[in-house]
Amino acid sequence: MIGRWWLRTDVFLHAYLVMVLGCIYFLFNFIEGISFAERAGESTLFRGAWLLLYILLMLHIAIDRNRFGLLMLQSHLYLTFIAFALVSLALSADPAGSSIKFAMYLLTTMFSAWVVISCPVDRLVDTLFRIGIVVLIVHVLLFPVIGSQWDYDPLHRPTVLGTQAYAGVFGHKNLAGAFFGLMVLICFVRMLAGPRRQFGWTLLLMGCHFFALAAAGAAGPLISMLTALAVTFGLLLVVLGHRGAASIYWLGLAFVALVVFAVPSDELYGLVGRSGNLTGRSFLWSVWPHFFWQHPWLGYGFSGFFNELPNSPVNELTSMAPWNTEFGSFENSYLDAFLQFGLLGGALYMLLLALALWNSIVFAFERRGMYCMAPFAMLLFVVIASANDSSQLLHNYFGCVLVFWCYFGPEARLQMAPRRTFNRLRVSEA
Repeated sequence: MIGRWWLRTDVFLHAYLVMVLGCIYFLFNFIEGISFAERAGESTLFRGAWLLLYILLMLHIAIDRNRFGLLMLQSHLYLTFIAFALVSLALSADPAGSSIKFAMYLLTTMFSAWVVISCPVDRLVDTLFRIGIVVLIVHVLLFPVIGSQWDYDPLHRPTVLGTQAYAGVFGHKNLAGAFFGLMVLICFVRMLAGPRRQFGWTLLLMGCHFFALAAAGAAGPLISMLTALAVTFGLLLVVLGHRGAASIYWLGLAFVALVVFAVPSDELYGLVGRSGNLTGRSFLWSVWPHFFWQHPWLGYGFSGFFNELPNSPVNELTSMAPWNTEFGSFENSYLDAFLQFGLLGGALYMLLLALALWNSIVFAFERRGMYCMAPFAMLLFVVIASANDSSQLLHNYFGCVLVFWCYFGPEARLQMAPRRTFNRLRVSEA
């Protein structure tokens, strides 16, 4: 009975999405009594939960193996990228240690493919919407309990609300900010496309998510969400055929962009309580070429730069830093992609990302579902936010899921040519 319950698509989908969204990331620390100073990845319960989800994922793929196989056969760019990533991994300094993380990264991309063949866009958006409501309620209820127990910003910077950062059991303000920024966009899409009777309370819920995002003190997700919101609305005007309104809107948006570029960076970042050095990111980005050109073609391999080996390249980076800290990435998904996969694998990944963005735009213009703007809005949010974090290459995070979901679909179109190839393969195996 329990096995059948877990094999239900909706139960598995909810469980996997809750994990990749990071909304209970540090809940495992609370359960096991581990300090917030430790990563949840060190929790035995956390690892066990992911192992169970990976096993269930393979079972779900096996159940729907025909359509999954067809999707893989027509995903030539994806297969080429994975091949180059495997070569980079094999040539890295620690292929054995990094292979586990790469296997989890690969399984996350496979989850994206499974979602494409198993879950329509409208259903996925509704699922995320429901998760957002539950998480928001729990997030608010936990504030009196844990709001003052942990300093979510070691630099003690106030949020745009003038309060101290609060991230709940997300454990990190950027995790909370990314989640609530995504939920604002989902509410926005539902508000525009859903039934009119839901407009009012969806708008209210959108405001609550926005408040939670502001209270998290995550400047990057806040800016990314506002930008994605503005661009998505502009694309919606074009999709609906309102040419006059779209022209005026895009001209106004272009003027705002020019003003933003004209304002000195320190004054601009000061609006969200930040400075021009971007919390040390400017240093990381300035030294990135030094490390990249040491392995330009195939890179360091997945997770090959930031590892725990005595001769790890990250040790040199630590010695170069003007402050004593540990680094886990270069705080930029695109720099990390070229560093890990090299020029060859990195270029393939950028092509894959561009195709994902193109697929989401095409899906919006085709208007095949009620929430046809959702893939574009969510992916654009990730694309913008990734310039300031490493979310696209996190092996168990929603940023990675979104990129490959939009690349594979976002809804499966299984062509006849791959289908015939797949049938021939089945005959030959028999």
